[in-house]
Amino acid sequence: MAGKEFTVDLNKPLVFQVGHLGEAYQEWVHTPIVTNESPRFFKSDFMEILTRTVWWVVPLIWVPVAMWFISISYTMGHTLPQVVLMSVVGSFIWTFLEYCFHRFLFHIETKSYWANTFHYLIHGCHHKHPMDGLRLVIPPAEAAILAIMVCMYIYMHYFNFCFSYMD
Repeated sequence: MAGKEFTVDLNKPLVFQVGHLGEAYQEWVHTPIVTNESPRFFKSDFMEILTRTVWWVVPLIWVPVAMWFISISYTMGHTLPQVVLMSVVGSFIWTFLEYCFHRFLFHIETKSYWANTFHYLIHGCHHKHPMDGLRLVIPPAEAAILAIMVCMYIYMHYFNFCFSYMD
């Protein structure tokens, strides 16, 4: 059940089907289905709801989070010009990181079951269903999980490195 012999049933949840396409996945995912309908990804209603969000929820959640971090920075003793500079530099770094993710991670060519499945979840669905208005942005639940993991990684590696010389 691999390669061109496998066909995806669009009437069933898609995520765990696309991996079976093997090398045919690249051609399949770049042949768009132009419809306003949002395809079902998972059999579980709970998992399904976590994959959908309207675009305006992202700024509604993350702008207050950014403002909180900016205010914390100011209360930690940074001057207003420093806070503004850090915010501007941070915005440029984030924009560059988003470009790099999109260019080098989201557009990788995959062939294996799990790589195809992962790619479809993070970006392939955008190419296959370009008019799906509920899957234009990463949902806040997944973004929060990723943000926490990145913060923990930075904290553990940066602070452990910095403080290891103080023993």
